[in-house]
Amino acid sequence: MIKTMKIIILSAICYLPASLWSDGLSAICLYSQPNKVQFENGFTLIHLEKKGVGLVTATLFVKGGTLNESDEKAGITHLTSILLPKGTDNRTAEKIALETESLGATISAACSNDFSEVYLVVPSYNFKTSFDIFADIVKNPSFPEQEFEKEKIRTIAGIKAKADSIFQVNYDLFNESMFKNHPYHRPVVGYENTIKSIKISEIPDNYRKNFRPENMILSIVGDIDFKEAGLTVEKHFANIKIIGEDKTDHEKHKQANSRSKPTRSVHRGKFHQAYIFTGFPAPDGSGKEYAVIKVINTILGGGMGSRLFTALREEIGLVYEANSFYPTRKETSAFVLYAGTSKKNLDTVESILKKEIKKLNEINDDELQNAKTYLKGVYILDHRTVQRQSWYLTWWEIIGKGYEYDQKYLEDIDKVTIEDIKTTCKKLFNFDKSVTVIMK
Repeated sequence: MIKTMKIIILSAICYLPASLWSDGLSAICLYSQPNKVQFENGFTLIHLEKKGVGLVTATLFVKGGTLNESDEKAGITHLTSILLPKGTDNRTAEKIALETESLGATISAACSNDFSEVYLVVPSYNFKTSFDIFADIVKNPSFPEQEFEKEKIRTIAGIKAKADSIFQVNYDLFNESMFKNHPYHRPVVGYENTIKSIKISEIPDNYRKNFRPENMILSIVGDIDFKEAGLTVEKHFANIKIIGEDKTDHEKHKQANSRSKPTRSVHRGKFHQAYIFTGFPAPDGSGKEYAVIKVINTILGGGMGSRLFTALREEIGLVYEANSFYPTRKETSAFVLYAGTSKKNLDTVESILKKEIKKLNEINDDELQNAKTYLKGVYILDHRTVQRQSWYLTWWEIIGKGYEYDQKYLEDIDKVTIEDIKTTCKKLFNFDKSVTVIMK
């Protein structure tokens, strides 16, 4: 039976039966640019050939991540993800480790707020064999109870270890306050009490809810052509049946950052120093002002030349670190400033943070160009490996920008003007909606 796939090459769209993989598809493939394929069951493949590198990376993102969890089961998707390489219906954890090692391959899994991730890195001549193992891990996990208990212990140990980091403690408290009505308020790994409560019988159900073909986006980058990559992926993923029932309601998450007055909380801990987080609700990664906010973040907290570092450390030496960040998220986000200081200097540091935000209207061309150069340089350097190139193509697709934005992002940064920054700052930095969390 011939399946139908949607083949997307750059901006051109054509519809071909799967059997044409073996006939003429390579003749119309543009190897210098990414290609996108969607199978009839919703599974998506993005491919980019990089001749001569000798490696291939396959990065699978599964939509949802911790978004699909309840507060009572926080951390279950993290556990589900890291258990994937720990055994399948066909291979034990030991066999997976021995086979991948003999092929020079690495297979790993992780979880974040918006997606679960499984990736493969392997020498190109062993791609097909290692992809058999990769596909087995994704499609046929067995979730051995012994491995489950080990991962629970490791996860709880990691949660306890976070209690020794003032940054981690304060950041978790900040997220609880900023995203209190949204799943982003929970740590990806969950809480000690929720991890303890999760039973092995719940893991397969969570897997079936999330690991559905229409939720899967796979990016393959490296020394393999479009035809070979497509045939290999088609063999393993084109005929996956939709299992389970999608019961996730994402609409309830949309009003996460709605607030009409500032929130400020002070917590006391075991630390000798103090820490402050101040944040503002910000657009998700698909927004039109995304690149503008990234430039603003670079000016304010982008490295040792940023305004925060200069004002708080270089000029008056009040902090041991000061920075800002704007996480790229699927549904909503926050623009966050933070600083570590002594308890006696906390009020002064908080005042300077607010002052630096208000001074963002004062920006010149040189500062803007320096920020753009820094931001683009960091982005380009992070594309040095095929693994990161594969990751970015999948990430942009799942965030909502589309895989093509991996190239367009740099263009959008170049287009940012001083007027764009001033306009965006007026909307972004509304102190009536700010959240401040202090640990001292």
